[in-house]
Amino acid sequence: MEIIIISAAAFVVAILTFFSGFGLGTILTPVFMIFFPTDLAIALTGVVHFFNNIFKLF
Repeated sequence: MEIIIISAAAFVVAILTFFSGFGLGTILTPVFMIFFPTDLAIALTGVVHFFNNIFKLF
């Protein structure tokens, strides 16, 4: 169940960031911090940022 919540939150926030240009770290980091330690949550947010920027190129 946790993986579904995390995946859905990452997907929704990535789409929001794609159109607005901001909000990914603000929304996604606290969601990740609910399920993971702080250092891992920040790293995972960076990974989502990376892939979101890659997809903006196409």
